[in-house]
Amino acid sequence: MNKEETNLKANDIKVSVIVPVYNVEQYLEECVQSILSQTYQNIEIVLVDDGSKDSSGKMCDDMSLNDDRIVVIHKENGGLSSARNAGIAKATGDYYIFVDSDDVISPSMVESMVSKTKEYETDIVSSLITEDISLLETGNREDVELFTPYEALKSIFSDGPVVTSSSGKMYSAELWKSIRFPTDRIFEDFATIYKVIMASEKKIVSFADYNYYYRPNPNSITKAAFTHKRMQFYDVTSQVASDIRKTYPDLLPVIRNRVTRQSISYFKDIGISDYNDSEDVKYVIKTVRKGIFKYLFSRYRFKSKMYGLLIALLPGLARRSAKKI
Repeated sequence: MNKEETNLKANDIKVSVIVPVYNVEQYLEECVQSILSQTYQNIEIVLVDDGSKDSSGKMCDDMSLNDDRIVVIHKENGGLSSARNAGIAKATGDYYIFVDSDDVISPSMVESMVSKTKEYETDIVSSLITEDISLLETGNREDVELFTPYEALKSIFSDGPVVTSSSGKMYSAELWKSIRFPTDRIFEDFATIYKVIMASEKKIVSFADYNYYYRPNPNSITKAAFTHKRMQFYDVTSQVASDIRKTYPDLLPVIRNRVTRQSISYFKDIGISDYNDSEDVKYVIKTVRKGIFKYLFSRYRFKSKMYGLLIALLPGLARRSAKKI
């Protein structure tokens, strides 16, 4: 099959790009234009206006008048997960890509992913995410790794090439038939993407090209001052571990190491933020102590291991040191 025939066959695949929109008038046009500019044409763009209070909703409507591939949904504000779920319900594509409305994708992201889907007969394709927009479309597209669902799960639980984020990936719509993002918590990607991977019976393709620009948000819940809301991580992880135990019990130590790493990071944030909920602080210390021995033999950074050991042995000193590390 020549290249022209391959492209023709690939274009039979329709890709729905789902974009939750909330108060992003400053970035929305750049985001949508990066999708409209795709070298792959058989796409629909589902813009979900999640009750925006600025001009974002009107911008969605205006853009849809200029390109019939754009579908707009207006709904009451329900949060990121609610907006994504509304987009899934509306989407008609064979595959889904999730793009946040202040982010940007490379011009050939969809084409590259469709090509990998056809070549490897897969239902999940993953590429690299960057916070440096100058890196878009750099890397090596021929540097491809194939992961079984088990290997992909191990990767997302240990910060490997396939990451937890829903962004930077393309998924078969079939995988989402009974899966939705949780609307009652943060860490929605961590609570969802492992389920999608477990639903797959094919190899997951990961290739080394920067296709997704994630715009850093200093006000995001995970980068702002520590609050009790971030303790939801432990509930989410408990559910993840419960589900994983049924099929891949030998991944439980990997999940526990991730919990220990997150707890070490939390304790540092607690010190920097001068957070004083004693029960939360005690819980984080207890979790570090519970997992520190096995964590010392993990693949995580030496600096994290040493700070974790300090938390376990001398939490007061560790807290006072947080702002200096």
